[in-house]
Amino acid sequence: MRIRTRFAPVAGAVAAAAAVMLSAAACSSSTQETKQETKADTRDSGFWEAHASAAGVEVEPPASVTDIAERSGLVVLGTVSGATEGRDYSEQGKPPNRTSNIAVNVERSSDAGVKRAVVEFTRHPGDDLSDVVNDLPKGTYVFYLSPWYEGPDGPVYRCASAAGCVVGVENGALKTPRDPEAARELGPAAKARPRTAVADEPLTVEDVFAKSAAAVPGS
Repeated sequence: MRIRTRFAPVAGAVAAAAAVMLSAAACSSSTQETKQETKADTRDSGFWEAHASAAGVEVEPPASVTDIAERSGLVVLGTVSGATEGRDYSEQGKPPNRTSNIAVNVERSSDAGVKRAVVEFTRHPGDDLSDVVNDLPKGTYVFYLSPWYEGPDGPVYRCASAAGCVVGVENGALKTPRDPEAARELGPAAKARPRTAVADEPLTVEDVFAKSAAAVPGS
């Protein structure tokens, strides 16, 4: 009995220590997963923050996706595939004013035959291209574009709407990553849904493209 009395607390201590170690390991794993999720959540936002639109630049901001499309020369559905240095518009004595040329792999286009589009985005003065080139957005977006200039590898486009140039869909609702507040101006999902879509189904980015492409002048 003495032996059991002397060693029972030790066994209890070992069990307690093991529980603490398991708890710590679980906490560490949870913390690591949270960090990974946070990194994933901020991946796109860092890129778009570096290429955010300037607030208040549009005197008459668009009120719907078809409104943006009517101001566009080209509407494409696609993903960001790369970024290169654009032009330098800097003026002496003023903050840097450089741009990024963003390559878009086109899945669908309002003009037949367009497989790739290059779009010039103004970049925040505090961000270098190297800061964001490895954190390209992963989502699929609708891009509303206007012809800008002829580059060495083909046409370069600019935004048809500064804040609403890039439109995506998240959880059935519109999102505008260059200016998150602009999505509210574009109205509810019903305004971005084509007539052929089922009303009670969640809005998709393909819905937004279909309705937008039909509204491009000359389409």
